[in-house]
Amino acid sequence: MDDLRRKLRPGIDGVVLRFDGRRATFLPSVWEQLPRFDDFFRHLCLKAGLPADCLRLHPQIDVYQAEKILEVSSGNR
Repeated sequence: MDDLRRKLRPGIDGVVLRFDGRRATFLPSVWEQLPRFDDFFRHLCLKAGLPADCLRLHPQIDVYQAEKILEVSSGNR
C-alpha cells in the first residue's frame, strides 16, 4: 500500500479498483473532495460494495488521467 501511496498523484490520477467481480472508479477530480489517501480509498472501496478497508485484500488498481473539457456557451463568445 505504501508503494501505491507514493505512486498516485492526487488531482491528476483517477483510479479504478477491481476485486472479486466488483469494481468502482473515481475521476481525478474526486481528490478535491477526498484529498487524503485513506479517505479516498475508503470511499472507493465502499462504492465498489467492498469493506472500507478493502486495500488489505490487494485489489487490482488501475490508474488513468482524464482531460477536463469546458463547454463555452454561445453567450460567452
